Amino acid sequence: MMWNRIGPLIAATLMAAAPFAQAHEGEDHSGAGLAASAPASTTEPLYVSIETQLLARIETSPARRETVPRSLRVVGRTLVRSEREAIVTAPQEGRLIATKDYAIPALGERVKRDQIIAVVEESIAAPDLVTIATERARAASDLRQAEASLALAQREHDRLSKLAGIATDKDITAARNALEVAKARRDGFVEQVALLDSASTTGILAQKRRVIRAPLDGMIARTHVTVGENVGRDKPLFQIVDTAELLVEASVFENDVAAILAARRASFTVEAFPGEAFPARIVSRGATVDERTRALPVLFAVPNGQGRLFGGMFGRVYIETGTEVSGIAVPKSAVIDVDGQPMVYVKTGGERFTPRPARILERLSDRLVLADDGALKAGDRVVVQGIYQVRMSKPLPATAGGASAP
Repeated sequence: MMWNRIGPLIAATLMAAAPFAQAHEGEDHSGAGLAASAPASTTEPLYVSIETQLLARIETSPARRETVPRSLRVVGRTLVRSEREAIVTAPQEGRLIATKDYAIPALGERVKRDQIIAVVEESIAAPDLVTIATERARAASDLRQAEASLALAQREHDRLSKLAGIATDKDITAARNALEVAKARRDGFVEQVALLDSASTTGILAQKRRVIRAPLDGMIARTHVTVGENVGRDKPLFQIVDTAELLVEASVFENDVAAILAARRASFTVEAFPGEAFPARIVSRGATVDERTRALPVLFAVPNGQGRLFGGMFGRVYIETGTEVSGIAVPKSAVIDVDGQPMVYVKTGGERFTPRPARILERLSDRLVLADDGALKAGDRVVVQGIYQVRMSKPLPATAGGASAP
């Protein structure tokens, strides 16, 4: 009975809905019911109060129209030239010493070519005490004879000197030379006796010193020894590097090789000095492309007279390709990634900031060149500091929608 009453009602409802269903056949309605609940657009104006701008130190900078050389950007690593690097080794076994005239250079200290940087003292061991005593007795006997010869030479020299004008100059000169030889012989035996006396107590017969000099101008990059240390022959003592000019090793993919062949200028940047570019020039490139990476090795030379760069630093090489690109230039800090989309934030009112999408055409060391597609115009003031504070701000209230720029 109930079906008899509702059956016609259902049928009438279906018949009324049929034309509507046919009219929309084939359309995609997957998002039809979500439009009203979709999140606000990422380009919706944001509200940042004057107080917040002051506290967060939000700063803006004007965008500028600019034409710049198009460049290829690759990752590079600094190297020290092999001919400007030296490992200094010990020339003999011995003990490393320092004197009042020179000291061992410290790590990072700059040295000049031929500068004395170390002295190795080699001790010659003495023989047994019996031998020392025998040698000392012989040396003492020789010393007594030398003193007697010196006394005789002195008397002969004094006698001929008193006969000046009588004795010939030849005789006087011969007497003077004999006196000098006798003195030198006596002094030699005195030194020998003293050395043997010392050897009898220390066990060291003699000490031989070898001076070590820097082979090039440069900086002490590594030091392996300290004063008083005993070193073996050929032991590494110092590593000296000349970093006045560094090499930068980079790899360029084979698809970009044409840019290397047409390169006019290049520059090198590192994170340690943001916004600063060091001039670079190509010095060599490989003859073959690596089979695994499909890249060509390229070497650049970078002047480093102030010593601000060090070997082993990573950075980016910008290679000008000879073509140009025009667009809207902004500082690097003005562009952030929002869900995979580069964005800038433009101050469009006293407390109003508007997000705008950006398309990057060229990356420079300190700025980015964006497409001039109407989203951003020359003269727009973009946020360069405090950009994340602006991004996290709330949408502009409807009542403040007409806020104007100051």
